[in-house]
Amino acid sequence: MIRINNPSIWRPILAMEDAISAYVRVIEAHESISGIFNVASGNYTVGEVGDLVKAEIELQLGTKINLEIRHLQDFRNYKVSIDKSKNVLSFHPQHDVRGIVRQLISEMDRFSDWENPAYYNIRVFRELESGISSHALGKPVGAGR
Repeated sequence: MIRINNPSIWRPILAMEDAISAYVRVIEAHESISGIFNVASGNYTVGEVGDLVKAEIELQLGTKINLEIRHLQDFRNYKVSIDKSKNVLSFHPQHDVRGIVRQLISEMDRFSDWENPAYYNIRVFRELESGISSHALGKPVGAGR
């Protein structure tokens, strides 16, 4: 099941290969070039990402995936322009969401600890929050571990 809390908000997606390409472009750029450069493989709504991930998983693994669409209010929209990176650095992304999912699926067998909290932002943040709360109460973070 893929749960989408707000399908209409935007997120830039960046494939590792495109990130590496951008870093190489920056390293190789003339020293007179400086500034902030946005890079992304593309801008997608969270709903689009869900649809693309679902379609690719179903195609690659032959497994039916259900989408749970919730319409929770969320004002965080992150849509970036990569025009400066394209024009100044000649950065041209080559990857998309479906390609990212294909690569993740092809590497799946190399990993097995799917419940490791390090793979879940919300679990990491909750642990950090718990540690901060404990510290605020006069208990050192990590005490008793």
